[in-house]
Amino acid sequence: MSASRIAGSFENEEFLLFRLANAARRVSTLCAGVYENEFGLSVPEWRLLAQIGRFGTISATEVRERTSMERVAISRAAARCLASGLIVERTSRLDKRSKVLSFTAKGRALYRSVVPRSEALASEIEAGLSRTEVRQLKKLLGKLDDHARDMAARAIA
Repeated sequence: MSASRIAGSFENEEFLLFRLANAARRVSTLCAGVYENEFGLSVPEWRLLAQIGRFGTISATEVRERTSMERVAISRAAARCLASGLIVERTSRLDKRSKVLSFTAKGRALYRSVVPRSEALASEIEAGLSRTEVRQLKKLLGKLDDHARDMAARAIA
């Protein structure tokens, strides 16, 4: 088979990896614009604040495990949030070698203002699907994420 025939038979617009990356990039770009324009936050900063908002106090390692964010992205987001006075860093009571992050009053106020906008943005995005499709998509994404996590764990082992 010729190289042109092989290349022509690959329809990347239907290829799952291409479609997932494309959809994720479009949604991420949309969210980034909203978070930056309305709140002065990058997506990693918002994801960090969302984890602190959910758990109250959290280590960078826990953020990485829960979000799959890269260490560097977490470190940069934390540095900007610390410099902006949105969060504080303290020594963990459970492990004195570890640091944990939590809100300042300013950070908590910002978080409380971003949450409703983030929920509205998610609703706007989900509006392109029926309620059943949204439930199905979330279920399928969970299964796909679990499977990818298992594949990654096997690759490391």
